[in-house]
Amino acid sequence: MKMKLSFVLMVICFQLSAQKYGTAVGLRIGEDRYGVSVKQRVIQRFSVEAISDLESDAFHFALLPKYHLPITGQGFNLFFGAGVHIGGLKEYGSTYGYDLVGGIEWKIPAVPLVIAADIKPAYHVNHEHWFEFPASVSVHYAITRESKAKRKKDRIKRKKRKERRERREERREKRQEWWNEIRN
Repeated sequence: MKMKLSFVLMVICFQLSAQKYGTAVGLRIGEDRYGVSVKQRVIQRFSVEAISDLESDAFHFALLPKYHLPITGQGFNLFFGAGVHIGGLKEYGSTYGYDLVGGIEWKIPAVPLVIAADIKPAYHVNHEHWFEFPASVSVHYAITRESKAKRKKDRIKRKKRKERRERREERREKRQEWWNEIRN
């Protein structure tokens, strides 16, 4: 029984990791803070991340839209974005502010894990430290993936784009031949 269960789990992990993730949930760890985050891809190359950071005397909840830029292959991405946060500070009460984020992430090919390192500068209103520049490392578990229908639709779009490029190239070549005939 245990052998069958572990085999099924292994197959599921390989199936999930073979595809890009849509939703990922994970933990964030920084110098003085820790927290959880949820990432959801909205459209290709764009995602939204909800981050909850806890410190010894404060907490923050941030919502950050991000743009992902592939580096090498489909596993490595640079990302950057901007958003807002709300929270509370023990001695100052409630706070809010603005965030920027930039970092790198790696989707591990063999397992449904995403590892990311980022820097998230924050400007706070009504906070004893009006500006922070924290760095964090996060590990996310990819819980959903793209559907087969979406992948099929994307393949069809890529095929149509390739056909359009080929037709444009043929028209350019014909125009060039026509121009060369006129000149001669």
